[in-house]
Amino acid sequence: MKLSSFLVATGLILMAASARASPLLLVDASSGDILVAQEATRSWHPASLTKLMTAHLALTAVRSGRLTMDTSIVLSARAVAQAPSKLGVPPGTSLRLEDALLVMMVRSANDVAVAIAEAVSGNEAAFVAAMNGEARRLGMSGTRFVNASGLHHDRQVTNARDMAVLMLAVLSHHGDRAELFRTSAVTVNGRMLKNTNKLVEDYAGLEATKTGYVCASGFNVAISAVRGGRRVVGVVLGSPDAATRTRITRELLDTGLTGATSPVGNLRTVKADTPAPGTDLRRRKCGRQGPVIGTPIVVGGDVKSAGPSPLRR
Repeated sequence: MKLSSFLVATGLILMAASARASPLLLVDASSGDILVAQEATRSWHPASLTKLMTAHLALTAVRSGRLTMDTSIVLSARAVAQAPSKLGVPPGTSLRLEDALLVMMVRSANDVAVAIAEAVSGNEAAFVAAMNGEARRLGMSGTRFVNASGLHHDRQVTNARDMAVLMLAVLSHHGDRAELFRTSAVTVNGRMLKNTNKLVEDYAGLEATKTGYVCASGFNVAISAVRGGRRVVGVVLGSPDAATRTRITRELLDTGLTGATSPVGNLRTVKADTPAPGTDLRRRKCGRQGPVIGTPIVVGGDVKSAGPSPLRR
């Protein structure tokens, strides 16, 4: 089922920045009611929104007692060989799981994401199987994961509706770890790595978020916020640049948190049939076929938090 785009509230008509690339969704987290939707089940490449599932499964392993937040995450040769963005440390470097999750969420480090996957499941392939199993369990019917990082793969697809379901699962199961999903910066070996999502620093009530970008996807975000007893989850996919993504997301959240919309459906009843080929923006975004995935972050050493919840060692 596809819902037509709409939003008339407080005199504002919200539209995605590109008519050809504009999935978005706003959901009341308490009821699952859909407040705003545009192409909510259109197949899309998730980019680093994938790391929400990676974090979810790692924290689930902690909840079950298989791992702890102090478990040593060792970066294998395969992990450090991942394309940027990356932490860029030598093979054999280890981080506490809590620190690894912070680096992965704040700077979307692909090498760290693979190392977490290997720690949870033994190897990335087994972890990806677990990701897809959890996606099925959660009812993410239009999602297929191929890797733990979100590096582009033609078969790795999702949609706005499924990303909202995943964010709700993260909030439900790991609310006590929410600081991992809203930390503004981490310091690695004396170098501060800042979260590129500007809303982390200045959006009142932000609860959890993850951004993602590859050429094929454009600029994506999944986000939740709480204000005045209302909690909403928003997803914006395919923005043409980070500034536009921030503007659209801010307006979307503001509309939901002020109660300016009425439900037009429910998350449980809006599903994609099966994973489908994702919209590919590579020629439009980068002028070629092939992902542009950032620049290396070459640092090393211990990790400590510079965000709202300092790590305790």
